[in-house]
Amino acid sequence: MDEMTDRVNFFTWGVVHTVSLLVFIAFFNIVFAQVKEINGWSQFQVLLVLGVGTLIGGIGSITFFSFMYDHPREIRSGNFDFKLAKPMDVHFQAAFASVDMDDLIVIPNSIVLIVYSLNKLPVQNLPINVLGFLILLSCSMVILFSILTLLLSLSFRHVRVDSLMDFYWSLVNTTKNPVKAYKTTSVVLTAMFIPIIMISSVPAEVLFGKFDWPWICGSVIAAVALFLFSRWKWQNALADYSSASS
Repeated sequence: MDEMTDRVNFFTWGVVHTVSLLVFIAFFNIVFAQVKEINGWSQFQVLLVLGVGTLIGGIGSITFFSFMYDHPREIRSGNFDFKLAKPMDVHFQAAFASVDMDDLIVIPNSIVLIVYSLNKLPVQNLPINVLGFLILLSCSMVILFSILTLLLSLSFRHVRVDSLMDFYWSLVNTTKNPVKAYKTTSVVLTAMFIPIIMISSVPAEVLFGKFDWPWICGSVIAAVALFLFSRWKWQNALADYSSASS
């Protein structure tokens, strides 16, 4: 109802997100007009990764991405203190305080791209693939949430962490690319790509029937370990927080 008071802005965002996705698709179409595959990845496998990465971004936008903007702002203004007075988990309150409905169109757009790509691929055992995909998609969301929690736990001490939020957005946007198709010789680059691969490429692989078990197990373990570590880090940072009224 709130978004419909400015419905032109809402529908304009829908057009912007749709055009952005079409530009990505056009880019990969241009690339695959010159080559048949990239390190074993076909055009529609790459488009499937794009669809999965876009879906992850859409789900994040309507759940916890507002966390990255609202939390530092509330610390600066002193409004974060009100969350401390409520009988509810502070981490949950801060992370899921609002929903960004502007990005709602991203989810159906990405689902259409995923379904289109799957129809162009020789997929077998689709129900099993979808089940594995949903599990790994959940792991991807937990990994993204945990990374964001780790970054925002720094705001209790440093308040403004805008540069880190730009880094986080770069991470989210990079998940739309088939990073697993890249061949890197640098240990540093490989280590940087590991979380990005787990977030989008591994769920996409499972969806088209490729079960790379070391990566699958690594995604589940990473989700659990990162969540527990980020939760511990958040609680420790919160314990050192000096409120605006203290």
